Formats: sequence, C-alpha cells, structure tokens
Amino acid sequence: MDRLENVHAKVTGGLAGRPRDVTELNHALFLRLAGEVQGYCRDLHDEAIESLCTSAQVPNQQLRDTFRASLIRGRKLDAGNAAPGNIGNDWAQLGMGIWTELNASYPGTRGSADWNRRLEWLNTARNGIAHNDSVKVAQAHAEYPLTLHTFRVMRGRFSRFGRCQVW
Repeated sequence: MDRLENVHAKVTGGLAGRPRDVTELNHALFLRLAGEVQGYCRDLHDEAIESLCTSAQVPNQQLRDTFRASLIRGRKLDAGNAAPGNIGNDWAQLGMGIWTELNASYPGTRGSADWNRRLEWLNTARNGIAHNDSVKVAQAHAEYPLTLHTFRVMRGRFSRFGRCQVW
C-alpha cells in the first residue's frame, strides 16, 4: 500500500486536491486495502487454527490434519469479503464471538460497531470498484469520498483493528 501511495504522490506531485484525475489510482488503493484486511483476517484465523492444532493439543498427526481441515472447511473469508458477518461466522467456528469479545475488550468506545460499519463501507466500495457497479461506487463515495485522505483514515482505523488485544 505504501508503494501505491508513493505512485499517487508522483502522479499528483504531492499536491492536495485534484491536480490530475487520480480516480482510478484512488480506486486501486481501496481495492488493495480491502484485500489486505481480508488477508489479515484470514491469516489470523489460520494462526488461531494452528494454535488449536499443535501436537501438544492433538498428539495424532492424522487427527490434527482432519481437525485443521474441518475448521477451514466452509470458511467465509475464503469465498467472500471480509464482511462483519463472514468474520463473525468464521470465528464462531472456533468457539469465539469476535464482535462480543471486541465490545467487552473496549467498553465505552465505538469499538466493534465502528469497525463493522467501516468494514461494510469498505466492502461496498470494493465490490463497486471490482464489479464496475457505479451505484455501489456512488453509494460508498456518498458516505466517505474515495480519496487519498479517506484511504489514509481507513487504513489507520483498520490498523488499530488489527492491534486489538482480543486477537
């Protein structure tokens, strides 16, 4: 993502506003961000599975492999976006209510409600861009403009999401 931001700066000369049309470059930033969030969630889920499938937990290798495969089978993050429902479903397979845990870990904050709303927005933007759906792009843009500034704000919010202690 840093490299895309560097390209953006080269194209615009680092000037604020719209010295050049960078709409497609901005769209690439949001596609990349959506991919990073999904990859992070999937990698974290893989790590959780591995922590459950250690030789100390399950001594038999064949049983470990079977257990691991059963926890991955049907994983929503492998077939769909990193939407709150998909993330919640995948973590529920591991016996965890991820959004409940986040709310408990961060009482009195916007916590999971804010991340859920931003995940939904990011997926609307991603789907609109990836599927050339101008209605979804316009819907996402109406809530938060698809600009470099918005990208940086969202990247920061999702970085904080990734550093939560519940993980």
